[in-house]
Amino acid sequence: MHPEPNDLLRMARDAAGLTQAQLAEQANQQVAPGTDKTGAMDADYIGKLERGVHRWPNKEYRRALRIVLQVASDAALGFFSTRHRAVTVVGSPERTSGGDDVERKAFLRVLAGSVAGLAFTDPVADFLAGSGSQQTVRRVGLPEVEQVRHAARMFANQDHLFGGGMAAQAALTQLSASAQLLDGQFATAAARHALFAAVGDLADTVAGMCFDAGLHTEAERCFRFAVGCATEAADWSIRAKALSGMANLAVHQQQPDDALSYAEMALVRADRLSPMVQAVMHSRHARALGAVRQEREIDCLAAVGRAEEAFAGSSGDEPEWIRYYDQSRLERDNGRALLGLALNGGTPGEAERRLRSSIQAFPAGHHRGKALAMANLATLTMAHDDPLHGAELGRDALAAVGAVRSDRVFDAFRQLQTAAVPHRQLAAVRELNQDIRRLVLS
Repeated sequence: MHPEPNDLLRMARDAAGLTQAQLAEQANQQVAPGTDKTGAMDADYIGKLERGVHRWPNKEYRRALRIVLQVASDAALGFFSTRHRAVTVVGSPERTSGGDDVERKAFLRVLAGSVAGLAFTDPVADFLAGSGSQQTVRRVGLPEVEQVRHAARMFANQDHLFGGGMAAQAALTQLSASAQLLDGQFATAAARHALFAAVGDLADTVAGMCFDAGLHTEAERCFRFAVGCATEAADWSIRAKALSGMANLAVHQQQPDDALSYAEMALVRADRLSPMVQAVMHSRHARALGAVRQEREIDCLAAVGRAEEAFAGSSGDEPEWIRYYDQSRLERDNGRALLGLALNGGTPGEAERRLRSSIQAFPAGHHRGKALAMANLATLTMAHDDPLHGAELGRDALAAVGAVRSDRVFDAFRQLQTAAVPHRQLAAVRELNQDIRRLVLS
């Protein structure tokens, strides 16, 4: 079996404008500086790292490469210990038609296996299995691609309006069916390329819905599947979006180091991203930095600034999936990024300003996003010793939930309850906690 190429290391080297020999020379200079130790890397060794022959250089070499390529983690350079970590992104042995068909099919089985079995009980599939029907390999063209794209947008709209809670199961079933098309016979090389991009988009959407429904294992598998599809399609935007989704999931799971690694991987080639996509990636990078707490405060604020600068430079020529993103959502995302700092000793002013601005401008009908911002603002107010106003904002946030069923929203209210603990002697706070419990348990 051929080793998996380390595209992250190669892309980081390309972004730095270095040849393999230049990278080896500069990294050798960083090996244990000030001591008698010297590095022995050369162009051939860097080539082996990029081809995936070696995936875990020694500690000093990893540190030296991080310094030269200006990244914060080993994961951002595609390094991992082969003793305990599985490959997460599979590179295809072919990018167009032709090539070794056996290897191509093996690659597709790995991708499709990422989502196999994710769907829960599917009555249609059960019926077909019981009747002896079998799915046959079909010829895949642009009509199938368009159907997958339509499904992605349909589920994304459902997610924005109501959260992922009730639709995640249906979305997983659709993704499983769409993934099977990847092993079809393609009408053209362009159709194959477009289908991988469309399935990657759908997989990322489904991952977000699973995340929202509290199905974190399924969410991570779908995000990884989306990265694989986007890598195969050379769709940098979807790849970045899926990686940033993994970063948000890691923040939610209180794994800040993983969150930062994924967020930085999403920005490896920011020059390939449109301004609006760059804005989203920088805001999610800011949130990951904020989760690391005060030691990265300056970096978090700088990332927020980069997000706002990129957003201001958008010309409207953006991927379809990002066209919903507006000023209110940028303010919400940056406000949430700064919330982590404000809750851990930082000043609340900038987070509060952005959250209030987002709430005032949020589109009608998109209850989940607005409820998240309102619950975050209530938490911030409660934590900074204004419990009565915080309780009032919390009641407003509960009223904004409407028909939304979202584990992320519920988690935001749990965070509000935690911030309210020092003030639980107040009647308004006790009533708020009771209302939150009713919402979360309903």
